[in-house]
Amino acid sequence: MSFTMVVVKLSNRYQLPTNTNINTNKKVIQQMKQCDYCAKELDSYHLMYCKDTDCEEKAMKFYETRRRTENVFGVINIAMVVFIMIGLITAVFSPVIGNFMVAGSLIVLAVTVLILPYAPESFYKKWRIKKTTFIVRIFGVLLIIGACGFSVLALYYNSK
Repeated sequence: MSFTMVVVKLSNRYQLPTNTNINTNKKVIQQMKQCDYCAKELDSYHLMYCKDTDCEEKAMKFYETRRRTENVFGVINIAMVVFIMIGLITAVFSPVIGNFMVAGSLIVLAVTVLILPYAPESFYKKWRIKKTTFIVRIFGVLLIIGACGFSVLALYYNSK
Protein backbone atom coordinates (compact mmCIF):
# COMPACT_ATOMS: atom_id res chain seq x y z
CA MET A 1 0.00 0.00 0.00
CA SER A 2 1.51 3.29 -1.07
CA PHE A 3 1.46 6.58 0.81
CA THR A 4 -1.05 8.21 -1.57
CA MET A 5 -3.48 5.32 -1.15
CA VAL A 6 -3.36 5.69 2.65
CA VAL A 7 -4.01 9.43 2.40
CA VAL A 8 -6.94 8.89 0.03
CA LYS A 9 -8.44 6.24 2.32
CA LEU A 10 -8.07 8.49 5.37
CA SER A 11 -9.51 11.52 3.63
CA ASN A 12 -12.50 9.51 2.37
CA ARG A 13 -13.10 8.08 5.82
CA TYR A 14 -13.20 11.51 7.48
CA GLN A 15 -14.99 13.37 4.73
CA LEU A 16 -17.64 15.77 6.03
CA PRO A 17 -21.01 16.26 4.40
CA THR A 18 -21.23 19.41 2.33
CA ASN A 19 -23.59 21.25 4.68
CA THR A 20 -21.62 20.81 7.93
CA ASN A 21 -19.34 23.37 9.50
CA ILE A 22 -15.69 22.38 9.92
CA ASN A 23 -15.36 24.41 13.13
CA THR A 24 -17.97 22.58 15.20
CA ASN A 25 -16.46 23.83 18.47
CA LYS A 26 -17.50 27.43 17.76
CA LYS A 27 -21.01 28.45 18.66
CA VAL A 28 -22.97 30.18 15.96
CA ILE A 29 -24.56 33.31 17.42
CA GLN A 30 -27.66 34.39 15.63
CA GLN A 31 -28.41 38.06 16.10
CA MET A 32 -31.89 39.43 16.06
CA LYS A 33 -32.57 42.16 13.55
CA GLN A 34 -32.50 45.64 15.09
CA CYS A 35 -34.43 48.82 14.45
CA ASP A 36 -32.39 51.12 12.18
CA TYR A 37 -33.12 54.11 14.40
CA CYS A 38 -33.08 53.04 18.05
CA ALA A 39 -31.41 49.56 17.84
CA LYS A 40 -34.22 47.71 19.64
CA GLU A 41 -34.65 44.09 18.64
CA LEU A 42 -37.41 43.48 16.12
CA ASP A 43 -39.85 40.58 15.97
CA SER A 44 -39.71 40.08 12.24
CA TYR A 45 -36.88 40.14 9.73
CA HIS A 46 -39.12 41.99 7.31
CA LEU A 47 -39.34 45.12 9.47
CA MET A 48 -36.72 47.88 9.56
CA TYR A 49 -38.18 50.02 12.36
CA CYS A 50 -40.11 49.55 15.62
CA LYS A 51 -43.87 49.21 15.36
CA ASP A 52 -44.87 51.02 18.54
CA THR A 53 -42.64 54.10 18.27
CA ASP A 54 -42.17 56.74 15.61
CA CYS A 55 -38.69 55.49 14.70
CA GLU A 56 -39.50 55.25 11.01
CA GLU A 57 -40.62 58.86 10.87
CA LYS A 58 -37.51 60.07 12.73
CA ALA A 59 -35.19 57.97 10.56
CA MET A 60 -36.76 59.25 7.34
CA LYS A 61 -36.43 62.83 8.61
CA PHE A 62 -32.76 62.17 9.46
CA TYR A 63 -32.01 60.64 6.05
CA GLU A 64 -33.76 63.49 4.23
CA THR A 65 -31.92 66.16 6.25
CA ARG A 66 -28.62 64.40 5.71
CA ARG A 67 -29.23 64.11 1.96
CA ARG A 68 -30.01 67.84 1.71
CA THR A 69 -27.18 69.13 3.90
CA GLU A 70 -24.25 66.75 3.55
CA ASN A 71 -22.66 68.86 0.78
CA VAL A 72 -22.85 71.96 2.98
CA PHE A 73 -21.36 69.96 5.84
CA GLY A 74 -18.44 68.84 3.67
CA VAL A 75 -17.74 72.35 2.37
CA ILE A 76 -17.75 73.81 5.90
CA ASN A 77 -15.43 71.06 7.15
CA ILE A 78 -12.95 71.62 4.32
CA ALA A 79 -13.08 75.41 4.75
CA MET A 80 -12.44 75.17 8.50
CA VAL A 81 -9.50 72.81 8.03
CA VAL A 82 -8.03 75.29 5.53
CA PHE A 83 -8.57 78.15 8.02
CA ILE A 84 -6.87 76.11 10.74
CA MET A 85 -3.86 75.64 8.48
CA ILE A 86 -3.81 79.35 7.62
CA GLY A 87 -4.14 80.16 11.32
CA LEU A 88 -1.18 77.95 12.18
CA ILE A 89 0.95 79.66 9.54
CA THR A 90 -0.24 83.10 10.70
CA ALA A 91 0.57 82.20 14.32
CA VAL A 92 4.25 82.19 13.42
CA PHE A 93 4.15 85.88 12.46
CA SER A 94 1.32 87.14 14.68
CA PRO A 95 0.53 84.71 17.51
CA VAL A 96 -2.66 86.41 18.71
CA ILE A 97 -4.32 86.56 15.30
CA GLY A 98 -3.20 83.05 14.35
CA ASN A 99 -4.40 81.51 17.59
CA PHE A 100 -7.78 83.20 17.32
CA MET A 101 -8.12 81.97 13.73
CA VAL A 102 -7.44 78.40 14.88
CA ALA A 103 -9.79 78.68 17.88
CA GLY A 104 -12.53 80.33 15.81
CA SER A 105 -12.26 77.66 13.13
CA LEU A 106 -12.50 74.91 15.75
CA ILE A 107 -15.58 76.53 17.30
CA VAL A 108 -17.29 76.88 13.91
CA LEU A 109 -16.41 73.25 13.16
CA ALA A 110 -17.81 72.13 16.52
CA VAL A 111 -21.05 74.09 16.08
CA THR A 112 -21.44 72.53 12.64
CA VAL A 113 -21.01 69.08 14.17
CA LEU A 114 -23.63 69.93 16.82
CA ILE A 115 -26.14 71.17 14.26
CA LEU A 116 -25.42 68.52 11.61
CA PRO A 117 -24.33 65.39 13.53
CA TYR A 118 -23.17 63.20 10.64
CA ALA A 119 -20.75 60.31 11.01
CA PRO A 120 -19.28 57.74 8.63
CA GLU A 121 -21.70 55.07 7.42
CA SER A 122 -19.94 52.33 9.41
CA PHE A 123 -20.91 54.10 12.65
CA TYR A 124 -24.60 53.95 11.69
CA LYS A 125 -24.33 50.25 10.91
CA LYS A 126 -22.69 49.54 14.25
CA TRP A 127 -24.62 51.81 16.63
CA ARG A 128 -27.66 52.88 14.58
CA ILE A 129 -28.87 56.46 14.10
CA LYS A 130 -29.90 57.50 17.61
CA LYS A 131 -26.73 56.44 19.45
CA THR A 132 -24.39 57.63 16.68
CA THR A 133 -26.01 61.08 16.68
CA PHE A 134 -25.58 61.25 20.46
CA ILE A 135 -21.89 60.26 20.25
CA VAL A 136 -21.19 62.81 17.49
CA ARG A 137 -22.87 65.59 19.49
CA ILE A 138 -20.78 64.74 22.55
CA PHE A 139 -17.72 65.00 20.31
CA GLY A 140 -18.94 68.44 19.18
CA VAL A 141 -19.31 69.64 22.78
CA LEU A 142 -15.82 68.37 23.61
CA LEU A 143 -14.50 70.16 20.54
CA ILE A 144 -16.06 73.45 21.70
CA ILE A 145 -14.57 73.01 25.17
CA GLY A 146 -11.17 72.25 23.63
CA ALA A 147 -11.34 75.28 21.33
CA CYS A 148 -12.26 77.59 24.21
CA GLY A 149 -9.45 76.13 26.32
CA PHE A 150 -7.03 76.60 23.42
CA SER A 151 -7.99 80.25 23.03
CA VAL A 152 -7.64 80.91 26.78
CA LEU A 153 -4.21 79.26 26.85
CA ALA A 154 -3.16 81.17 23.74
CA LEU A 155 -4.18 84.47 25.33
CA TYR A 156 -2.39 83.59 28.55
CA TYR A 157 0.89 82.68 26.90
CA ASN A 158 0.77 85.58 24.39
CA SER A 159 0.20 88.17 27.13
CA LYS A 160 3.54 87.38 28.79
